[in-house]
Amino acid sequence: MVEDCARLERQGWYEFVRDYAVMARALLQHYFPSLDPELDQHTLGVFQRARENQGRWFTSLRFANEREFLMSFRELVFAYARENSRLPAPPVSLAQMQQVMAELTVVEREVLWLFMKGYSAAQIAPILMNAEATAQAVKDKADRKLATILPDANADSFRLSARVLMEEAERAHGEKCLPLRTFNNLINGQISWRERELTEQHIRDCLNCLDRYTAFQEMIRLRKDARPLPEPEIQAMLDRLGITRPRSFFAKLLSMKA
Repeated sequence: MVEDCARLERQGWYEFVRDYAVMARALLQHYFPSLDPELDQHTLGVFQRARENQGRWFTSLRFANEREFLMSFRELVFAYARENSRLPAPPVSLAQMQQVMAELTVVEREVLWLFMKGYSAAQIAPILMNAEATAQAVKDKADRKLATILPDANADSFRLSARVLMEEAERAHGEKCLPLRTFNNLINGQISWRERELTEQHIRDCLNCLDRYTAFQEMIRLRKDARPLPEPEIQAMLDRLGITRPRSFFAKLLSMKA
C-alpha cells in the first residue's frame, strides 16, 4: 500500500483512505474537539498533507510493521491538527502531574495517562488489557491526590490538560528513549524478564516514553476496532485528493490504436 501511495496509484490510496480515514476522524474528534464542526474537511486535510509534494510523506517513512506505520500516521494526524486547533490553557501543570504520579507503578501511570487523554475506565480496559475496575481505582486514587495538590481541581482537570501535557512530554525525548520495536516486543511477550524490568522502569520514569507507549497501545486498539470507510466516501475523497481513476480496458485499447 505504501509503495503504491508513494507512486500516487489509486489502488494504494483506496486502501489507505478505506482503512485509515476512520482512525483519522476518531483521533481528531477525540483530541481536537474544536475541529469537530468541520470534521470531514479536516479529515480530508490529513490526507492532503500526506499527498503533498507528490506523496513525499510516504517515501520518508521507515517502519518494520503496521504498528509502527500506525504511529507514523498518528504523528501525521497530530501535526496537521496542532496547526489548525488552538492550544488550551491546562488546569494541571506538568509538575503537578508528576506529583500525582510520584507513587504510582508503571501500569498505574499508563492508566492515568490514558485517563488524562480522555478515555474512560471502560475504554482503557481493552487498550491495556486489564480490568475496568482496576482502571477506575487508579483514577479515584489520582483524583484524591490531585485534590490535595490543586484544591480547585474537578473531574475534567486531567482531560483538559491533555494536549499541553502530551506536548511537554514529547519535549522530554532523549537518546535513551525506547524504539517502537521495544514496545512491540513488550506487548507480544518477546522480551526477557530482565529486559521487561528495565523497559518498564524506563517507561515509568520517562514521560515521553509513557506517552508514546500508551499511544502505541491506543493505536493498536483503534486499528482493531476501526471499520472501513463506506465505498461512496472513499471514492469521493480520492477524487478530491486528485488521485486519478484507472482507465478502463477499452479506453487503454483505444489509446493504443490511436
